[in-house]
Amino acid sequence: MPLKCHWLLAVCGLLLLLSACQQTPSDGQLTILFPLDTTELAGGRSLRVTVSLADAAGQPVEGAAVQVELRSPDGNVFAAVPGADQGQGRYLADYVRLPQRGAEGTWRVVTRATWGDDQQAQAERAFIKGLPFLSEELQRQYGFWIEAPSVPGCDYNSLTHKTGQHEDGSGYVLMYNGCHGRVNLDVHWQHAAFPADEASAIACARSLLDVAQHEEDYGVGLEPNLLAERITFQGRLVWRVVGRSKTTHGKVRGGPIEWLIFQCPGSELLWTIIISTSNEPAYMDHLRALRETFQCPTAASQ
Repeated sequence: MPLKCHWLLAVCGLLLLLSACQQTPSDGQLTILFPLDTTELAGGRSLRVTVSLADAAGQPVEGAAVQVELRSPDGNVFAAVPGADQGQGRYLADYVRLPQRGAEGTWRVVTRATWGDDQQAQAERAFIKGLPFLSEELQRQYGFWIEAPSVPGCDYNSLTHKTGQHEDGSGYVLMYNGCHGRVNLDVHWQHAAFPADEASAIACARSLLDVAQHEEDYGVGLEPNLLAERITFQGRLVWRVVGRSKTTHGKVRGGPIEWLIFQCPGSELLWTIIISTSNEPAYMDHLRALRETFQCPTAASQ
């Protein structure tokens, strides 16, 4: 076969290959309504992708199969959820909660829709998760990690906090979430010896009450009887003190309160995690699960 024929065959083969690799032309218009390319979300926040779908004639398409992928900054698929038909060509995806740490950077939404006789459309959009989650901020500032309090079924929109640190290195973080119920999660650290007995553990718990006032004007106090016991927390013996808060001004209801008193390896500080709720006692199990996420500061951060 002449050399010219070989060259022509090679060119034809390359053209066929390129044709096979081309993206299938869109049969309509799939538009991402949210998030915008300017959207910034902090870690731990929930995202709900919203899209609209129209055919080639610009008419809304209902009954399509819409799939939404959320891709993290490293390019991996973080979540894949369906889009529910809301009518008039509008589709709403399930909520996806962003991770609480290690997720800064540019995220990407990739959506695909199929309908009718193999008709399809695709859209992509990048947005920025530029704000650290509260737990990340606390870790950078104080060295420890713990998930901030949430209320089951709610996001972190009602999450507030305040901090304090003294010259001797002691301090506290008070976190409060009031979505559909009041939940509190506090972390305290101080220069003090580990309690030697039940009485000293209870005294330690009581000593933190004034600091742990989330709403000073509400006059929250303690019922007189507190109980202390030794339990195991993350593989080490700690003091667990339990009681109930009470209200003296009648503005908020009392509820269960629990202290966990312990030491971190390589640290001279005494640590206390306080969890409480003034609305739904069942939230205490949720708070105990969040308490298990606590990580002591590393030697480098102390």
